[in-house]
Amino acid sequence: MSLHRAFDAAFPPPTAPPGCSVAIGYIGGARATNVWTLNDWKRFAYLRQIPVYVPDFGTEDPKIAAETACAAMLKLGWAPDQTPNRAVVCDLETAAERAWYAQFAYTVAHHGFVSVAYGSLSTVFENAAADVIVAAWDGSPVLLDGQTVHGHQYQAGVPFAGTQVDYSVIDDWLFNAAGQGPRHT
Repeated sequence: MSLHRAFDAAFPPPTAPPGCSVAIGYIGGARATNVWTLNDWKRFAYLRQIPVYVPDFGTEDPKIAAETACAAMLKLGWAPDQTPNRAVVCDLETAAERAWYAQFAYTVAHHGFVSVAYGSLSTVFENAAADVIVAAWDGSPVLLDGQTVHGHQYQAGVPFAGTQVDYSVIDDWLFNAAGQGPRHT
C-alpha cells in the first residue's frame, strides 16, 4: 500500500508544500474557519483534492448538513457516483456524535459521495464511521492501525508560506476517492 502526503489549511498557502500530492480544504459548515474560494481550489488543480465540511452539531441537522456539503461539492465540480465515490470529510474534531454522523454519512451516500470522519484519536472511533482520518499529532507519517483508518494527520500548525498547514498521510483508497483537476462552477 502506498501512502500519499496531504496538507490542509484554514487559509491555503499560495503553493502546495513540497512532497504533497493532496490538498484538503473547507467547503462549508457552521464551524468552518474559512471556506476555500474557487480560486483557492484552482491553485491546486494539479493535486488530488478532498473537501471538508465542518458542522455545528448543536445547530445543524445532519441531513441538511450533508445535503449542503454535497451541493457545495457539486458546485465546485466534484462528480457523484464515481468509482470509487468522491470523498467528503466530516470534521468531527473531538465530538462523539454517533447518530448524527450516521445520518450525515447515509445522506452523503444517497447523493453519490462517501463520507469520511475526521477527528481526534481519543474520540473519532466512537462515531462508528466506516472510513476515518485520525488526528494524532505524533510527527510520524505512517497510517495508524485500524481497518477503517484511511488517513493520519500527524502534524498540525506548521508554518508554511505565510500561513499554517497540517500534514497527513492517506492511503490509496482515499487518494483515489479525491477529486482530480481544476474545480469549477
